[in-house]
Formats: sequence, C-alpha cells, structure tokens
Amino acid sequence: MAGLRDMFRNTPGGKEGAVDGLNLFFGALLGANLGTMQALGLYEYVQLIFLLAGTVMVLRMISTSERRGFMLGVLAVYVLLIVGMLMLPKLQPKGMSPGDLHRLVATLGVWVVFVLATELSPMREEEKADVTE
Repeated sequence: MAGLRDMFRNTPGGKEGAVDGLNLFFGALLGANLGTMQALGLYEYVQLIFLLAGTVMVLRMISTSERRGFMLGVLAVYVLLIVGMLMLPKLQPKGMSPGDLHRLVATLGVWVVFVLATELSPMREEEKADVTE
C-alpha cells in the first residue's frame, strides 16, 4: 500500500518542475487575456497590470519563500481584491467587458488552485543512488 501512496507524492524536483510549468502556461494565458482588452483606458490598464503583477509575484513567492504563512496571507488579500473586482461593479475596470473579466478571474482562480494544490501536496524524499567507492 505504501507504493501506491508514494505514487501520488511528488519529489522536490518534480514539485519545482510542476510549479515552473504552471507559471509558464498561466503566464502565457494571462498575456493572451490581456491582449483582448483594447477597450480599457490606460489608467485602468495600469491598475490591472499592478494587481496582476502582484498576484503572479505572490504565487511564485509561495513556492520559494521561507515565510510561507505570510505569503499565503498576502495571496488571500489578492484573492479578495480579485473577487471584489468581480463582484463589486465599482471595482470593475471601466471598458472591460464582463466576458473578459470573467475569463481573467477564471484564469487567475485556476492558477491559484493549481499552485496551492502543488505546493500543499505531500512530498517524498528523492531516492539517492547507492554509491560505493
């Protein structure tokens, strides 16, 4: 039974590769989402870029920071801001269509879930090769 359980545990290298792959994929997807937002004014676009850049930075820092609890708290603040942007019309960027906003929030939401699932999944130690001299 331990063999089956170990099959669903990641190694440190596997975890790092998974997070890097997720960040690469979702970074490209985020760029594609931003490319569809020609109706946004410059001010709203810059505000959105700051919000997204902070979110992306926090997602990466969760993987690398020794202060993981603090970074999870900062991520929670960003998630609240993004949910607020979705739910409160006053916070929605002027000029952004509801469809673009929903796709952007869905992209960020799935990204956060995947990164957290990867980060919080059980780990196993990498097996070291038996080296005899």
